[in-house]
Order: sequence, then structure tokens, then C-alpha cells
Amino acid sequence: MFKIGFAYVKGGTGKTTLAASAVLYLNAAVAAAGLVDASPTPVAALMLGAEPKPNVYAGREDVPVVVLQTPERLEEGYRALERLRTAIAVVDLPPMAKTPRLDMAVVVADPPGLEFLDWFKADAAHVVLAVNMADKTDGRYKGFANAAVALPYSPAVAKAVMRLTPPILAHSPKAPTLGRWRRGFFALMKEVEEAVWR
Repeated sequence: MFKIGFAYVKGGTGKTTLAASAVLYLNAAVAAAGLVDASPTPVAALMLGAEPKPNVYAGREDVPVVVLQTPERLEEGYRALERLRTAIAVVDLPPMAKTPRLDMAVVVADPPGLEFLDWFKADAAHVVLAVNMADKTDGRYKGFANAAVALPYSPAVAKAVMRLTPPILAHSPKAPTLGRWRRGFFALMKEVEEAVWR
């Protein structure tokens, strides 16, 4: 099973939003994917239509959702997804200084949070920095991540999150910022797909 963690040292960066959208995308376009919600507040599980209590659920689009509420039980979550023949585990992690061992870490930072890159260690074979609510990335990620992707701020994404809807499912044809966010999201998913198939 390929393990992808969405993580960073601080909260409020969009880790959960991206994890919920990523598992839906990967399950539809790449391989059977499931979510392991290891956050004490399992909002990613809620976004996928699951209960916020520890258990295994069938979420939106029949995506398996394992709610753990702690990263200390990750192996239990992986085993639950393996029993369901899931090829990819997308893990929503709480704020932490170092990730558990992963195949890939998607480090989700907002522009002010980039100041804390030195405080964070991703224990992963492949690392992508996703700078959320930014129009571009700068060179600060070199030496920290294999690649960087910018996801611009979009009021349509903010509204979708407030409705507990993964933004990849949001429909707002009159919101040009949603289109720009999706382009950033698809660039991120291209990086993830390449890592999965390596």
C-alpha cells in the first residue's frame, strides 16, 4: 500500500481540505484509495460523509474512511484499508514536527507558515510542498521538497469547506478562482500520481 500523508507543523493550512479532495481524485483516477483520518478533530472524515468517531466507514463515492483520531494508531488504519483491498492510503495528520514514515508527504503550508519550514521534518521518500492560498511558490522549498505547487485562494473553495464539501466536488461556474485552484490541485495530483507509479 502506498502511503501519502498530508501534514505540517501548524494547523489551518488546508491539509484536511487537500487530503479529502485528493482521496476522491485518486480513487477515481489512479487506484483504489482510502482515507485514514488521524486528526483529533476528524473533519476530513466529515467532508467524506463519515461519522467523526473511530471506526471504518464507506464515505462519499464509496471511498473507505478509517477514523483513528491519533497518528499513534496508523498501522491499525493501514491494516483496515488493506483488508478492503485499497492500494493507496491518504492520511490526514494533525499538526506535528515530524511525520511518521510515509512513501510520500504532501507538506501543506500557507504563505505565513513557510517561515516554519525549518521546524518540520517529513520522513518520506518523496516530498511535495503545497503552498495553499498562494499564487506562486518561491525557491525556499529547494532542499526541503522534491517539488512545489501553489494553490491560489478561492472564495468558492472556502465556501465548499464551510459546507463540508471537498472542493474538488464544488461546482461554481461563475467563480474563476475555483478554476485557478483546480489547476493548482491537478498539478499537485500530477506530482502524487508520478510518485505512486515510481
